Amino acid sequence: MQRPAALIAAALRVMHPNLYWSSLATKLALGLWAADKKLDEMGDRLREWASIFTALAIVCNLCSPMHCNPLSRPQWFDVMTTFSNYGVARMKMLNLGIESVYPAGSMVAGSGRIMRHGLDMADGDRTAWVWYMRDDVHEFMDIPRADYSKYWSLVTDAQ
Repeated sequence: MQRPAALIAAALRVMHPNLYWSSLATKLALGLWAADKKLDEMGDRLREWASIFTALAIVCNLCSPMHCNPLSRPQWFDVMTTFSNYGVARMKMLNLGIESVYPAGSMVAGSGRIMRHGLDMADGDRTAWVWYMRDDVHEFMDIPRADYSKYWSLVTDAQ
């Protein structure tokens, strides 16, 4: 899990740097809170948690009906990854009008709160990891929430 978590953290650092830093601050604050409350086991688990995200859902060999993720914020990105051996699967993002092939090894990022998405069933063994942020964790730690990711052109902004 550490290698995919590091890859996804690097991708998030580029795609949404404010969310990356906000989540890092939340993870650090949570660790300090656990130490202050003498919750040693929680501190141990936080040190083992390799992801910058505060939650991970693992889905095996199931289709995913169309849904949104209500526990995150609209400004934040979820990252959906898939691997294993399986036939052609299709990811649908209805409100964006997108339907695409979703082969093993794919990574899709976007606002799971805004983007209504789902995945059809594929033949074979399929595992999907969905990394996301829980707003209540950021709120509990009183960490300012990251705003929407912004795009700046490297060409236009060059001096």
